[in-house]
Amino acid sequence: MNSLILVAAGQGSRMGAPVNKLLLKHRGHSLISYTLRHVFQSRFLEELIIVARVEEQPLFADILKGIEHHIPVRFAPGGATRTQSVKNGLSCLSKDSEKVLVHDGARPFVDGKTIDDAFAAISEAHPAVVVGIPCVDTIKEVDGELVQGTLDRSRLFRAQTPQGAFSKLLKASMEALSSEEGITDDASILEKAGVPVTVLPGKEQFFKVTTPGDWSRFTKMIEKEGLPFRIGQGYDIHRYDESRPLMLGGVEIAKTGGLLGHSDADVLLHAIMDALLGAAGLPDIGHYFPDTDPRYEGADSKKLMLEVARVLSEEGWQAGNIDSTVIAEKPKLAPHIAEMKTSIAHLLGISENQVGVKATTNEKLGAVGRREGMAALASVIIYRK
Repeated sequence: MNSLILVAAGQGSRMGAPVNKLLLKHRGHSLISYTLRHVFQSRFLEELIIVARVEEQPLFADILKGIEHHIPVRFAPGGATRTQSVKNGLSCLSKDSEKVLVHDGARPFVDGKTIDDAFAAISEAHPAVVVGIPCVDTIKEVDGELVQGTLDRSRLFRAQTPQGAFSKLLKASMEALSSEEGITDDASILEKAGVPVTVLPGKEQFFKVTTPGDWSRFTKMIEKEGLPFRIGQGYDIHRYDESRPLMLGGVEIAKTGGLLGHSDADVLLHAIMDALLGAAGLPDIGHYFPDTDPRYEGADSKKLMLEVARVLSEEGWQAGNIDSTVIAEKPKLAPHIAEMKTSIAHLLGISENQVGVKATTNEKLGAVGRREGMAALASVIIYRK
């Protein structure tokens, strides 16, 4: 089982706010809600432990009610220090927990893919990981106001979160800790126990909201993300599989002459889904519906499209219009276009005149021209609800 401890028990004194900074709101949503929405994007996460002050836990529970999620969430009491808070979180892990990440509640832009990359990186060869970015500025060592020397920045990284390890290993390292002196993050605990820690690439946007200046940066990034319209494009291609039914746009075109794929291989819906997700700046359909997951073997792409529509809605987006092209030498698709438009419009909750579906051949050029497969292109506009 993969677990994540979200540390949310800080006072936030450097923010100078009258309440916990994680409860401060922008555009009607609290800071912690932005963090949680990204955490729940993870497809590897199986349990979440939120470490919060007891008196604030009901407030966090109310925020959780407004965020759709499908994994168990439990609360642990905050401690006097971050290390003690993490220790409290570790004590609440499921007995089946194998890997655990610790993450700051005040890092609102860390995405699900980064969390998944951290889980995937924890292995026997790399028992502990930390997300970080290289130092690009020259780093000076000082004593008071006087420079004592220049450090080799090529060997320096700025640690971010998530950070983690095998659950038993982090618990053991925590239990072995005799003093918090020199402990500035969770990786420090592992380092002190002699555990090798591997650095994974982070991003500048994964900054921690700590000061009023950070809050200003956060709100500006949200406003930038709040562009009223976005454009996306998608592409998909599948080989023919004569034994399967041909599904396009959620419509069964023929009982045979279909396409090969882990799901029903609806090349048109797949291209549209990728375009929608791309427009919203979200991972592609391979992230949400991996071909290694048996749950999606033979899956109905209409159901996948409904899930994509749900994800978009959760992120505050609605499909505006769609233009798409199916490229195939066979069969003739013109008789089916109206039905495909109706199907796509129904799945996305828009009108048929907002959906364009065209069909063309590849003039016998390339793999599609040789009738080895079928491709689809899609362009979309989405808008803020």
